[in-house]
Amino acid sequence: MSEDELQDRLLDRLNGTPQTRPDERRQYLGSLRERVALAVTNAEITRPETLALCRQVLAEYGQQAGFKLLINGKLEPAQTAPYMQAASQAGLAFTSINDDTAQITPAAFALLLVAKNAIDHQDIRLHYPETPAEPKKRSFFDRFQH
Repeated sequence: MSEDELQDRLLDRLNGTPQTRPDERRQYLGSLRERVALAVTNAEITRPETLALCRQVLAEYGQQAGFKLLINGKLEPAQTAPYMQAASQAGLAFTSINDDTAQITPAAFALLLVAKNAIDHQDIRLHYPETPAEPKKRSFFDRFQH
């Protein structure tokens, strides 16, 4: 074994094996963007319609092998428990991530449905139904304009 190889092995043992795309892994709860089928932010998880929309997606992917749900473990259990139950009902494994990759900022991810291998879905966000805009109320003076 050469001195360079020995030096590399010592550095690997001291620092751990180098990780691919560490910034991306920090953002996606330890996973990679290319493996994500569904991403829900901390802000979205508080919306009442999110659970119903997630149930539909989880049921679809629960029929396929190789998917699991990553859950931000730093969120309140009252927020994440319904999603754990939905994952179980859909036949999906789930893991609570409570390390440095889990953040509590509104833009950070609360839930990620990930595959074992790259799937490269372009659209990984939930699609919320459009709420119709309320008609603008007319003022008293609007009646006099033509």
